[in-house]
Amino acid sequence: MKRSPIGAVAAGLIVVTVCILTRALPGWTPAAALQTTTAPATAQLPFGDLLASDEFKKTFAAHQFTPFGDGKFSFSISIPNAWESRVSEVDPDQIAHDTEAPVPVAEFAPGGTDDVGINVQYLRVPADKPLTAVIDDYAKTNNGTLVARQHLDSRDRSIEDALMKSNADDLGAMLTRVSVVRRGAIVFIYTGMSVEAKYEKFKRIFGAALESFIPTGS
Repeated sequence: MKRSPIGAVAAGLIVVTVCILTRALPGWTPAAALQTTTAPATAQLPFGDLLASDEFKKTFAAHQFTPFGDGKFSFSISIPNAWESRVSEVDPDQIAHDTEAPVPVAEFAPGGTDDVGINVQYLRVPADKPLTAVIDDYAKTNNGTLVARQHLDSRDRSIEDALMKSNADDLGAMLTRVSVVRRGAIVFIYTGMSVEAKYEKFKRIFGAALESFIPTGS
């Protein structure tokens, strides 16, 4: 799998425990969306019962990861069966500066592509910093513009969710779904990115994978 332009990681394909996910996660209720365009955020950032749909319930598989061999970074996620999964190698310098810049954790993508993919990163963030500010900082760092955003609540997770438009030198116009969720001092940054022309095709896949993304570390 070729590296994606956002948060690419350098590691080999790993073996993961796979189980077919056949039902939706309970308790998700998208809150009112804060819109910065005329299009509803929910249309650009689909979420809710996607994994239970006939479209995905037989084509997604659940995976459990423990990046860096450290349980506090563990998470589970469901992705399309045909996609490839990679986790990052330990980079002591990046981890030492994990309060300053996101650290790559894992990436997922269809084989042989570099213009579509899902990335997971983490950032160590003070407890008093709101997740909305984490997204704002991410967009600024990546020279992006937020064109839609919403807040999502569940029984045990609070997610800030946004769509960022940017430009990549080699790929052109990009759309990236940026979602952040806190687990203690660790904030996970989930991104589903594609070239703008393909976002409509993949946006429901990005939403279904986000539904399943659960930090499990202690």
